[in-house]
Amino acid sequence: MTRSNSFNFEPVLDVPRSARGACPLRSGGAPLARVEPLRDVFVRLRDRMRLHRTATTDFSPGEVADTKYEFGQLYVDISTKLAPDDFSADLRKLELDAECRDCELRERCPGCFHAVSVDVFQRDDARVRELLRSLDGDVLDVGCGEGPYLDALTPRAMTGKVRYLGLDPDAGRIAVLRSRYPWADYQVGELDALGEAPARFDHALILRSYNHLPDPDATLRSVITRLRVGGTLLVVDNVAFGLVRTRAQVARAEASSARFEHFRNDSTREVDALLARAPLALLERREIAPSTSNQWLLHYQRLPETRE
Repeated sequence: MTRSNSFNFEPVLDVPRSARGACPLRSGGAPLARVEPLRDVFVRLRDRMRLHRTATTDFSPGEVADTKYEFGQLYVDISTKLAPDDFSADLRKLELDAECRDCELRERCPGCFHAVSVDVFQRDDARVRELLRSLDGDVLDVGCGEGPYLDALTPRAMTGKVRYLGLDPDAGRIAVLRSRYPWADYQVGELDALGEAPARFDHALILRSYNHLPDPDATLRSVITRLRVGGTLLVVDNVAFGLVRTRAQVARAEASSARFEHFRNDSTREVDALLARAPLALLERREIAPSTSNQWLLHYQRLPETRE
């Protein structure tokens, strides 16, 4: 069953607070009794703190807690769209106020967050593009979708240093990619559409498509068998995030007919578990943290098979 990759926080109430004023919660000047620490967040505005609350039933309390506290993936939606599709333009990262980190009310308060100016999405995406620009040889892109990184491969493909095959079950998306990047080869379908051919690829990519896979274990095993020894596997995807929105934004999004496309919102932990016994060496790992975007990265090299 597919599921959402985000959940909403709607405004509940405002608490007056001057730009340099002390936190009114610590002085008893705000209604702490009305706060629900897990489901709420305060967002710092110019002259107030605005309390937002999530009523999500798509995410368990543990998943909400991971999003808020472990991964720190909360964003303000500044767009007018039904759903953000350009995170750099549509979202602003929220960061916990420094004074909240060691506050004596930490267990009873959801914490106060402020928007940061740094574009965490482009910053973290830069490493993906850097790796892609270094590729040589035969490249398999599993679930190429809308081809968000094909521009990074174009220069090397045009000189013959990269021979690219994009694979996706959506014929419509493949048709769009053919028109935008005619230098590439594409095939509609799943991995089994490639037949039982031996290892023939120098690099395999699963870029923002891992959590769209109905059976990631089977897909990863099939991808690895198609990699030449010494080749690389690059897996990049996103964990779930919380969106601080206005009531109008929430109403617009919930009235949308957009369908869910994710089967899960896995992080590196789940991928590690699937690849624990695979013939791969880890080259690079980028985790999710409160200072990062919601995008993680795993980069492996294919090893020879070993006999037990």
